[in-house]
Amino acid sequence: MSERFDVLALGETMLSLIAADGPLTTAGTFHATHGGAESNACVALARAGLRVAWISRLGDDHAGTRIRDALDHEGVNLRWVATDPARPTGLMFRDRAGGLAYLRAGSAASQLDATDLDDVPVEDARAVLVTGITAMLGPGPQRAAIAMLDRARGIRMVDPNLRSGLWGSDRAAELIHPLVERCDILIGGEHELRVLADGADAEGIARACAALGPSEVVLKRGADGLAALGPDGAWLELAAIPVTEHDPVGAGDACNAAYLAARLDGSDVAGALKAGAVAGAAAAGVLGDTGSAP
Repeated sequence: MSERFDVLALGETMLSLIAADGPLTTAGTFHATHGGAESNACVALARAGLRVAWISRLGDDHAGTRIRDALDHEGVNLRWVATDPARPTGLMFRDRAGGLAYLRAGSAASQLDATDLDDVPVEDARAVLVTGITAMLGPGPQRAAIAMLDRARGIRMVDPNLRSGLWGSDRAAELIHPLVERCDILIGGEHELRVLADGADAEGIARACAALGPSEVVLKRGADGLAALGPDGAWLELAAIPVTEHDPVGAGDACNAAYLAARLDGSDVAGALKAGAVAGAAAAGVLGDTGSAP
């Protein structure tokens, strides 16, 4: 079998406990799953038939084993996921109304570095995916993200995915800019992209971001749908798909995966936006980060 992967993704995945019966402060029942922006996208891409691999570190613990088993079952290649005997797998608690708590400081994945890519055939991959979360985990993870983008020869996708409570959250723009400068497709929430490059409106934000380096900028705008600045400079907008929102977490990752898969399949920007909108809406309609990934 060829060693060429369609997509390689780098980042942290945690054991995720989701409050099933109310906010974190009062919930008594939790749904156990796993959550990580990059691995969520990998699951969706693997289910769509693409050959994908996830690069990371997990602790030598029950949470790490559970994540390995779940991703392996989905068909995600894990040969470059190291086991750290001294540091734990990260953990997050969340509810469906925005409540979130992390136990990830000092996690195994916070020690990622560029050396984790030494044996990875990054140059041969059709696409790579990293997010700003990785850059905000620590200096080593940021170096790993930059190294992956520097080595990649296929499509390079970056989602800023701003998160509070991380090592570098208060310096997000500074840490994420090197990723943006190296990517081909920048995809993120409108409010996140505004942190990186401000503009008078959505199109202005996209054009300001494109000036940093990416040839394609996609804005996820929630109830306002999706929009994109294509490589030809054309501005496209797509209305949101109506959905009864059950759990919005993971919808953005599903959108990323579908958009990237469509572009790899030869779709134009308009077609990729449609694919991303459908996948994002489907993910928002069910509980869990990957419950409805196509």
